[in-house]
Amino acid sequence: MSADTPASSSRSSSARSSRSGWGIAALLTAGAIATGAWAFPHIQQAQEIQDGADPSFSAPAPSGAATPTATQTLTAGALDTQLKPIAESFNAGNISGTVTDAATGELLYSHRADAARIPASNFKILTDYTLMRHADPAARYTTAVKQAENTLTLVAGGDTLLGTGKSNEDLVVGHAGLQTLAQKTIDALAQQDQKNFVLNLDTSLYSGPAINSAWAQEDIDAGFVNNLAPVAFYSHYSPGADGRSTTNRPTQPAQEVQQHLLDTLNELGAQQGITFTLGKEKKADDGAATVAAVESATVSEQAAYMMQESDNMLAEALGRNAAVAAGKEGSEQAAKDLVRSTLEADGISTAGLAQTDLCGLSMDNKVTHETLTQIVRAMVNDENGLSAALSGFPVAGGSGTLESRFDDSAEAAARGYARGKTGTLNKVIALTGYTERDNGQVLIYSFITNNVTDTAQAKNAIDRSVAVVTNH
Repeated sequence: MSADTPASSSRSSSARSSRSGWGIAALLTAGAIATGAWAFPHIQQAQEIQDGADPSFSAPAPSGAATPTATQTLTAGALDTQLKPIAESFNAGNISGTVTDAATGELLYSHRADAARIPASNFKILTDYTLMRHADPAARYTTAVKQAENTLTLVAGGDTLLGTGKSNEDLVVGHAGLQTLAQKTIDALAQQDQKNFVLNLDTSLYSGPAINSAWAQEDIDAGFVNNLAPVAFYSHYSPGADGRSTTNRPTQPAQEVQQHLLDTLNELGAQQGITFTLGKEKKADDGAATVAAVESATVSEQAAYMMQESDNMLAEALGRNAAVAAGKEGSEQAAKDLVRSTLEADGISTAGLAQTDLCGLSMDNKVTHETLTQIVRAMVNDENGLSAALSGFPVAGGSGTLESRFDDSAEAAARGYARGKTGTLNKVIALTGYTERDNGQVLIYSFITNNVTDTAQAKNAIDRSVAVVTNH
């Protein structure tokens, strides 16, 4: 489940459901952006998730970079008359927002945007940015089996989207499969004289608490989050008897993978006379040799899945992976510190920033519209190669957590043009992203409602605001 559907709990911090979208064409016309549709990549094959994290998901990286340009551009104040009635009529909480020109950075609209707000899953934008600044978007996470004499060690490498079956390079979830890892291991061991092995587990990639103390127990009990590990099936969902994802969260996700690998090894090794017994959790010996390995989908593909599905556990894992990529320890605190230090080093505002997690589930997170829009603008302008992150933003009315949004005539102007990251808690509705106007001007927008008493009204107010900004 993601942090983008209100929970049934009466507490204001809960969240979430998951949705994946259908194919939608980017609707840029020639010349709207200098070199084409790099900022509006197509969302390819995806299916609605009904049971945990087991979709056929593919989101391509943007195919180029350009500077947003347009003629007859919108000027400061021009949106005020159209957006003011929406803001003033909203009585289900408080709304704030900004709109910025992507090319110039000029602030075109601002409404109550000075204070930091509770962002919900808009906070994942900060995690995504940090990951892309420190990790190679084309890199992959390796899950390996290492050997030292008769001791094998399953070494967790940060892939929490492992599948139980054979590796499938067409998938993001299940790109690396445990069946393939087991078969590779058996093939390697069959060439040796040894026939009896112990299987240990190395989770030393991550350190510190496995669960965030800021998360409410009812959110944990509801399965929105749970213990985090550097290797897991299906983004920390347990497999069922058929090997597919369920909606059950394991309390020991890495040990679940270890046990499943052990069972598969014993099944495959029976014909070779090779047996395996369960070992302990221990760092692999320095001299241990890799006998088998499988690799995940790329960093950018995993990040796109995290953003499209608003996956809380994946955001927490990728945040720690970013810390490791930056040479830090793989802990929650190191990851949070890295987010702040990365933004500060890049000249992005951290005024009012309060961080208690990496996914936005906590109501104690705070961020300003300025921080959010500066990040998105950097992505749109491909600063430091950040356009690789753009495929993670769902398309209005078309994909991910925006598939069912922008569903009435007052919101239709944004469908297929606007892209944005949703944020939904019981008392928070947020949407930050970018859009292209009918004259080709690319705008960065951010709208957040806090103290929400009617989530449907809050979503409508934001979607109608984005439709006004898009103006198609």
